[in-house]
This record gives sequence, C-alpha cells and structure tokens, in this order.
Amino acid sequence: MGALAILMSVIALWGWLRPRPASPVLGYRLVFDSTEAMVAGGSYTTRLALSPDASRLAYIGGPKAQLFILPRNQLRGTAVPGTEGLNTPFFSPDGRYLGVMADNNLQAFSLTGGPRMHVTDTLVGVAGASWGRDGFIYADGAGFERLLRIEAKPNAVPKWFTTLDTASGEFDHLWPDVLPNGKGVLFTVASRVKNSTLNTWAFSIAVADIPSGKHRVLVNNAKFARYSPSGHLLYVTSDRKLMVAPFDQGSMKVTGEPSLLSEGMRVGNLGSADLTVSATGTLLYGTGGGQPANQLVWITRDGKAQPVDSAWTGLFRSPAISPDGNRLAVERGSEIWIKQLDGGPSLRLAFEGTENTFPWWTPDGRSITFTSTASSSYDIWTKKADGSAPAVRQLHMDRGVFGPVWSPDGTWLIVRTDASATGALGSPSGVMPDILGMRPGIDSAPQPLVATKFTEEAPAFSPDGRWLAYSSDESGEKEVYVVPFPNTTAAKWPISSRGGREPQWSHSGKELFYRDDAGNMVAVAVQTTPTFSPGRSTVLFQARGYVARAFPPQYAVSRDDRRFLMIRPLPIAPDELVVVENWFQELQSKTGK
Repeated sequence: MGALAILMSVIALWGWLRPRPASPVLGYRLVFDSTEAMVAGGSYTTRLALSPDASRLAYIGGPKAQLFILPRNQLRGTAVPGTEGLNTPFFSPDGRYLGVMADNNLQAFSLTGGPRMHVTDTLVGVAGASWGRDGFIYADGAGFERLLRIEAKPNAVPKWFTTLDTASGEFDHLWPDVLPNGKGVLFTVASRVKNSTLNTWAFSIAVADIPSGKHRVLVNNAKFARYSPSGHLLYVTSDRKLMVAPFDQGSMKVTGEPSLLSEGMRVGNLGSADLTVSATGTLLYGTGGGQPANQLVWITRDGKAQPVDSAWTGLFRSPAISPDGNRLAVERGSEIWIKQLDGGPSLRLAFEGTENTFPWWTPDGRSITFTSTASSSYDIWTKKADGSAPAVRQLHMDRGVFGPVWSPDGTWLIVRTDASATGALGSPSGVMPDILGMRPGIDSAPQPLVATKFTEEAPAFSPDGRWLAYSSDESGEKEVYVVPFPNTTAAKWPISSRGGREPQWSHSGKELFYRDDAGNMVAVAVQTTPTFSPGRSTVLFQARGYVARAFPPQYAVSRDDRRFLMIRPLPIAPDELVVVENWFQELQSKTGK
C-alpha cells in the first residue's frame, strides 16, 4: 500500500509539472452583423480595443456610430446608450473600466455596473489614450499638442506630460501606450519634414520616461506602437506593414531586428491603426481600407447630392463660400485652398505653419482669415486670396485662438479660444473654450462675448450683424442659442431642443440652420426685426453621411439658400479585422524569441 501511494503521488506530480502541449494558434477574420458593423475608418481616431484578458472587444459602430461591447462568448454586441460621438476606446489595466474620448472630453464606464465617470472635459484630444497601472491616464492633447497625464478619477485636472522637440520639427505627440512596468509610455511623434514645400509629415516611435516625460526616439518611419507582453514592440510603417521587434521594457530599448507580421494595414491620416494585443496573447489588427478621402458636394434642400468637382478629392474640412458666391475656401490636408465654383481651377495658398485651418472670407472677398501655427502657436492670420502678398498675423494670445469669423460690415473679428488651465479674460471656468471678439484697429485685445464655465463654440453672425448664434453645452448637451450683438448678455433664445451644433444663417436672414443629434439638417424660421423671434423648425434632410464636427461648421450655404456645400467621405475598399489566438507562440516561431 505504501509503495502504491508513492507511485500515485509520483504520477500526480508528473501530471502537474510535465510540459503541457501548446495551445494551437488560431487565426480568423471577424465579421459583424450589418446593424453592428464598425464605422468607416476615421483619420484621427481609433475604432477598437481588447480587454486585457481578451474577454471583451469594444468598438465604435452601428448606424449611430456609438460604443459597442462584444463579449467573447456572444455573437452580438451591446450598444452603450448615450455614447454617440465618442471614440477611441481603451481599457483600464484590470479590465473593469472602459475609457472613451471626444473633443476636450474623457470619460470612463464601469463594466461591472455604476455611473459613468467624467474624468475631464478640457484639453484632451481624440488621438489615443492609455490607462497605466499607476492610476493615471496618458492621453493625446487637443489639437497638435504633446501628451497629457490625468489622474483616473472624476473631474481630474490634466497636466502636460511630454514636451515637443520643435527644434527637430516635432509638432504632435499621439497614440500613447503605457508600459506594464510603469517606467515609460510608448507614443507616436509627428514631425514636419524639413526643406519641404508642402506640409509633409514624418512619423516615428518614441518612449517617454515616467514621471519626467523626457522622451527619445526608438524607431523612425513608424507609427502606432503597442507593447506586447511577450517582450516585443508592435508598430506600423509608412508603407502599411505591421512589424514586430524585441523590446526590453526595463531599459526601454529595442533589442533586436524587426520582423514582418502582415502587410496592407489599415491606417488613418494621423497615424491611427486598428491594432491591439491582450495580455493573454490575442492579437487583433485591421487590414485593407486604404487612405481615407473626401469629396465636396452640393446638397439640395430635399437631400439630392451633386459633386462640386468629381475630380477634386482630399481630406477636406471647414468649407467657406466667398461673399459673391463664386469661390470656395477650404482646408485640404492642413493647408488652405481656393476653389472656383463650380468645377473651376483651384489654388493652394502657401503658408509656413504646420497646420493651417478654419478659413473665413473677409467681407470684401479679397482675403482669407484663418488659424495657423506659423509662429509655433495657434494664431489668427490673414492672407490675400490670390496669394499676391505674405500672410499677416492678426491676433496672438496666450491660449490658442481658432475659427475666425468677420462681422458682415468688417468691424468685428470673432474667435473661439482653446481650453486653458489658467483661464483667460475672466472666464469663470478657467478651462473652457469661450467666444471672444475684437474690433481690429480699435481694441488692443479681444473681449469676452460668451464666456462661461461651459463650452461655447461655432459663432455665426446674422446677415445684418445684429444677432450671434452659437452652440453651448450648458444644458448638458450641445444646443444652439442666439444672443444680441454686441450686447450679448441682454437676452438669449434657445433654438434647438434635441441637440444642435454647427449653426449657420441663411443669406436672407429668415432662417437659421443647424444639425441635430440625429444627424438631420434643420431649418428654423426666424424673425430678426424689430427684435429676434424663432419660429417653426423643419427637418430638411438626413445629413449623417456627411462630415460633421461641433466646431467649426463643416458645411456652407449657397447665396440663394437653396443648396448646402458639404463634405462626403468617399468609399474605400472594405477593411477586415484579423484575430490571432495564442499569438505569442506564433511570434516565437517567427522570431525565435
């Protein structure tokens, strides 16, 4: 009996300690139901994230472009209510929380129940966030900025983490990924190519030390780095190849030569990619898709579309029609272009800034006023529309200024400020974007027009210059309001009630247009004399398929008020999601490590 007991113990111990057969490497493509399909790949955001244990996939999808959570053991995902407009999901290290981003907004959802946590509503951008084991979230800063460090708690105050090396051409830090040991943060550096006549960008992978934020470049010609718990660095090259290289997170150095994993990765304009790896060895990445592009189209009041020029495409933003209705100013790839309507030639206005955006015509139609980084800060500049003279800086402030709008008589210049940790001009919040105005040649500095603890944006003058429309989130949702001008505190009228943004006036002054939360283009009949009075609202057409942004408006109104010039994303090749289970074993066979 004693010998038998010993034998059984030996057998049991051998069964426990013997090498177990490796789990098989499984690769397959992930397919969604049409009602839950992922949104088309965006240029400035990511669409998905895997939980650390790979039990859940979070992604942005469905007809409302909202957050979905797909458990591994289920066939269908669950849409999270109230997440329309949010993007770039990321998990906490323990998998209990899911973070999401929007312009100047960072939130977290508990996956075990409980209220939504509003981490911060200032300074953050949309180009990536990563939740560290130190209890801090490392996030992209709004605009072309450095990384932020934000404590993962309600109403946290963001603090700048990295510093841009402007001497070497750096203008943006984005797509952070915190190393598991908490020593550093991987991220993407965007730099302007020196001696280039165009705004040509180069990407590289860097690592920043925690807590100092000092960084150094690891890999050139690379973007969107992710750390793999197998001890490797994953990244995407400019020619859309997925590479893997040995990486020691202790020394924070690449320790070997890279190997090719896949080709034809889906990438966005600012280096975004569909790429995530779990702590348990599940790899997920997106292929296909190609580069996104847009087309300018005219939309009639009943929703019929016709291209402005079918041969002219690009990444367009912020269209503005000249006062005579014959020309268009538009941002195209961070540069300002002037386009003859309809179908005429186009002209690129040459600037020195890395980012040139938010064009607006001066009332005489001779010049373009815009935001530029020509002086390494977001300032307001004006340049002749025919390119015949150098640009002149119109306004500089300690906090960035954006979206210039001229009053119809050219007396006032209205701008929207960036969020600021120190506040400006007596803003009660100290951090929220405000609407300011100045009279060039009269005022030495802008004065507050609508400046509260809430976010105000998208100012728009009525044709007679007596009324100012704008959007604000003072009710908890973005809505459109109208105030008298310039005495903006004398009265206020709410225009929308189910979400409203991007207000624009008709040239007749008898209507005010905006987009509601359902994506509809809405026209509100208004009376502007002797005083302001809003009337009936009418849904004109569904505009969800066209580019939208809370600030500034992403459409323009024709001189006769019968058409809307809008931006339509062009179809791209269908993208595919590839899942590889037990990927660490495949990696070992490929790299030998």
